[in-house]
Amino acid sequence: MTEAVLPGTVVYDDDDPFEETLDEHTALLTKPDYPSLYRRLSRRSDADFLPQDDDDVEHVRRESLGGVRKSAWGSLSVLLLGVFVANADASLVLATYGRVSSEFHDLDSGSWLVSAYVLAQCAVQPLYGKLSDIYGRKPAIIVAYVLFAIGTAGAGLGRSLWEVIMWRAVQGAGGAGMASMVSIIITDIVPMQEVAVMRSYVNISATTGRSCGGVLGGVLTQAFGWRWAFLAQVPPTLIAIAMVTWTLHIPIRDTEAAHQSTWVKLRRIDFAGAFFLSTTIVTACLILDLGGDKLAWSSKWIYLLAGTTAVSAIAFTVSALYVHEPIFLLRLLRNYAVVVNYAILTLLIMTQMSLMLSVPLYFQTTTNASTGQAGAYLIPAFVGNTLGGLIAGYSIKYTGRFKPSTVAGPIISLLCMVLLLFTWQGHTFTAGSLAIFPGGFANGMVASSSFVGLAAGVDEDDVAVAASGMYMFSNIGAIAAVSGGSAAFQTTLRSTLRSTFDGVQGGEEIIRQALKDISYVQHTTGRIRKLLIPCYVAAFHSVNFFSIVCASIALIFATFSKGGKIPKPE
Repeated sequence: MTEAVLPGTVVYDDDDPFEETLDEHTALLTKPDYPSLYRRLSRRSDADFLPQDDDDVEHVRRESLGGVRKSAWGSLSVLLLGVFVANADASLVLATYGRVSSEFHDLDSGSWLVSAYVLAQCAVQPLYGKLSDIYGRKPAIIVAYVLFAIGTAGAGLGRSLWEVIMWRAVQGAGGAGMASMVSIIITDIVPMQEVAVMRSYVNISATTGRSCGGVLGGVLTQAFGWRWAFLAQVPPTLIAIAMVTWTLHIPIRDTEAAHQSTWVKLRRIDFAGAFFLSTTIVTACLILDLGGDKLAWSSKWIYLLAGTTAVSAIAFTVSALYVHEPIFLLRLLRNYAVVVNYAILTLLIMTQMSLMLSVPLYFQTTTNASTGQAGAYLIPAFVGNTLGGLIAGYSIKYTGRFKPSTVAGPIISLLCMVLLLFTWQGHTFTAGSLAIFPGGFANGMVASSSFVGLAAGVDEDDVAVAASGMYMFSNIGAIAAVSGGSAAFQTTLRSTLRSTFDGVQGGEEIIRQALKDISYVQHTTGRIRKLLIPCYVAAFHSVNFFSIVCASIALIFATFSKGGKIPKPE
């Protein structure tokens, strides 16, 4: 789609990074000494005030960049509350899902409180990028906030576990946009070398939310019940909606779409492609979640899901080849930078998410930690995530290189998982809990560097869809982590419990209670407790092995990823 050229605008030809198309009002400027792929500097200037010598031209360029930064900070500050709330919810559920499912006497199904959220994220994530191209960034993010608020209220009022799980899915549909739209907006309004830094500040808000969410959720759960842990999120979400509605101003990139009727915009949406892609993602994730744990791999339901996945994937591919504006661009999957950065971030998400899911359970069983205390044990990883993102962001800003952070992340993550394997043996206290810090640090580094590598490797018009795709694959990684980690934990726990309590009087009842309710383990004493704790430690270590495999594969991808250098700010 051709964008109208305004007076005083310099338009860089994508085929020739040094070619300028000038309108008759544009003063002649010196050409940049770096490719257009990494520009993202302000392209607008007033011809009436353009000086003629190179020093003054550079002065104007710097002044323009300063204006972009101020505008970006204004827009970004409005979005941080939503980022905080969405991430607070994530750690809240990690810390409380065991208590929620235990109250409904269905601990085995507790992981669905996390899975449903992430499944919904995966299903709708690709839609946000394209819909925001058509309708604008602001309407897309408002819809995300509204869905999140409705889902949060519904989860807090749910009368059964599966009703709560259903509303968690609605939350996930909103959370998908609350996460991805912020990154898309950042790439719209700031220069490339500032992207990693801006994302690191968003990461601070996210990490603060994750750090507070587990603790506050645990406190609310203990004081008023788990329902208020959800309901307390509704007021700040409504405030975020009001702030975005009245104060967020984002320039419309697609000037043609701005003048199109609602009917024309609707015709541009690839509804068939969206349906087939969402079906493919959901059924594939259900296979990961159900297979081997809740259903045997030979189950007819697994075969049915696999067949549905294959058919819908083929249908989506055919649809994407023939529609004018597909919901997701298949050609992106032929881009080396896209595929590699998708894979690296997805695998690191799997590494970290599987660990984070099991840490609260580890401390609740081995140290009798309360829900609030168990959530607090996640804080070192969240702090590490913040520092990792900041350090990687500023490193990329001042060196212009993103591959070192991409490679360092999996290495640090591997070292973290090995450390946990040898030090967390059932008697872990405050100092030992800091061992999860490097894992969060590694994840923060890769989150910043892989996004920059992705954005630098695609055309500007494809950034929104590519970014949505990255979040989609990250969410698939999260659901795979929940599924794989939970399967490893439950399978190992079940087998070790059976071998440990074989022949013990009342052993079957002990096994049944231990698999169903955490509070049962917390209230055991004496010989029974001494037998139970090693079973849970072994289950936790099985999750460590799962994480080690994921981090190792991520390191291979990172090693063979393409490097690059973006211009350093002056």
